[in-house]
Amino acid sequence: MNVCVFCASSGEVAPVHVETANALGTWIGKRGHGLVWGGCNVGLMDVVGRAVQRAGGRTIAVIPEFLVARGLAFATPDEQTVTADMATRKAEFRRRSDAFVALPGGIGTWEEVFEVLALKKLGQLAAPIVLLNVAGCYDPLVAQLERSVRDGFTPLAAASLLDVVHDVDAAMACLERHTG
Repeated sequence: MNVCVFCASSGEVAPVHVETANALGTWIGKRGHGLVWGGCNVGLMDVVGRAVQRAGGRTIAVIPEFLVARGLAFATPDEQTVTADMATRKAEFRRRSDAFVALPGGIGTWEEVFEVLALKKLGQLAAPIVLLNVAGCYDPLVAQLERSVRDGFTPLAAASLLDVVHDVDAAMACLERHTG
């Protein structure tokens, strides 16, 4: 299984987020899964990529040209796809992935999560989506999704489009349940 991980490129995060990225990457690698991710050499992206490789997993970096030009490409991916832009990058994420996990992140991570969530709601994506809600980072987003259902903007069925978990063990259980 190829697991796409959405996560922060920032290195200015609390240690719990670094530990979680490391644990998730280690699990992906030890289980023999592939990591599909943004392929940057900074922040949680670097942590998860290195953890997968240390644990014997395969890394598939998908990175736009402009980030490569800035020197931000992960140095040793097993495979690297350089895209023309961010939209093409996200399409490649979807094409190459069997499941999606979002670690806490910023605007880029949120945008990636919302895109796969919208596609799943529209029946264009079947893969599981897991929000790894470390330290309550996604609590406001979960509350907004619940309000969207309550206020009639989102059908109740949409609430079942993703799994919200609080640790790597629960994320692993979700992935195994959905993908066998």
